[in-house]
Parts: sequence; structure tokens; C-alpha cells
Amino acid sequence: MSKHYDYIAIGGGSGGIASINRAAMYGQKCALIEAKDLGGTCVNVGCVPKKIMWHAAQIREAIHLYGPDYGFDTTINHFDWDRLVASRSAYIDRIHTSYDNVLGKNKVDVIKGFARFIDAKTVEVNGETLTADHILIATGGRPSHPSIPGVEYGIDSNGFFELPALPKRVAVVGAGYIAVELAGVINGLGAETHLFRAQARAAAQLRSADCRDAG
Repeated sequence: MSKHYDYIAIGGGSGGIASINRAAMYGQKCALIEAKDLGGTCVNVGCVPKKIMWHAAQIREAIHLYGPDYGFDTTINHFDWDRLVASRSAYIDRIHTSYDNVLGKNKVDVIKGFARFIDAKTVEVNGETLTADHILIATGGRPSHPSIPGVEYGIDSNGFFELPALPKRVAVVGAGYIAVELAGVINGLGAETHLFRAQARAAAQLRSADCRDAG
């Protein structure tokens, strides 16, 4: 026997959560399907953890850049990577809790698993059939790997957030905004960092793209 909803969102990232909460607030019977952690890329392996790491790098750089002018000894005797990662995880956990609370308040059924379409109005999750008048696909994306020899020896942007320790030397291949951001974070935290790019002017290209997109 299938369960019917007014609206189903497949994907618990920023788009899926915002959409399903709004529909539920208007009285629709809703379900959110997500196989992993709520929040998608932004909360778990994107904007949020990156900004926490960036802030840590900014603190280290500020100590070295400005500390001497204000009379401080800028010697850093120890950097606790595990403590930073624990703080980052705790911050993300608080966001997960907030999502759980809001979805619960709005009476959204949160279903853990992968959805498979049976037809335009029907999906199957964990062997259960769900139907809905409207189904949103908000599954997001994942990093792509170039087809080059040796690519299996590197990590992608998701893998950065799984590092067990700060590497001593890092090569960042690519010059898009994610590569430039992560290179800045890694360098700011104290690792020897090298950015490899196909074009000669990474930062200028980013600025040009931003201006073009802004119209």
C-alpha cells in the first residue's frame, strides 16, 4: 500500500528544505527524502565548513600580520587540527538540529534513503511506495574528476573536509573559485601550498566572470 502526499522533495539540501518547508507552511502534506545528512553540499561539505576553516586561517594570518605592531609575540607553538575539526562538526550538528526542529514543527515527514521514480507521480524509497501530486528533484551535484592519469591519487573538495591532519605540502589543481578558496585556507593554516592552473590569470578570470554574471 502506498502513502500519498501533496508534495515530495527529493534532496535535503538548501533548495529542497526551503521548498518543502514553504509548502508545509501553506498546509500541504509533505515528505522530504534525503539519503545523507540534511543541508546538502553547503552545510556539510561546502559553504559552512569552508567558512569555519577560512576563519581559522584568517586568525592565524592576523596573528602574524598584525600582532607585532601591537606588541604581541606571534610565536604559535601548537595548532590543534583535531580541535578545529571538532568545532566545525559541532557547528554543523547545530544546523542539523535546527533543520530537524523546523521540519518537525512543520510536520514534514523526513525519509532517509534514495528515491527511485516508478512514474511521474510515484517514487519508491527503501521498498516503500510513495505518491504525490507534485515531486521536486533537488538532488544537487558532486565534484567531478578529470580524466587524467593519476587522478586517483588526489582528493576532491569533499575530501578536503575528511583530511585527518593538515598536510605539510599541498598542490591544488584548478583555478576556479573553490580551488582558490581552498588554496587560501590551506596556505593560511600554514601548509606549503601550490596552485596549478591552465590559464595565466585565475583571479582576473574570476572577477570577469562575476562581472559578466552580474550583467
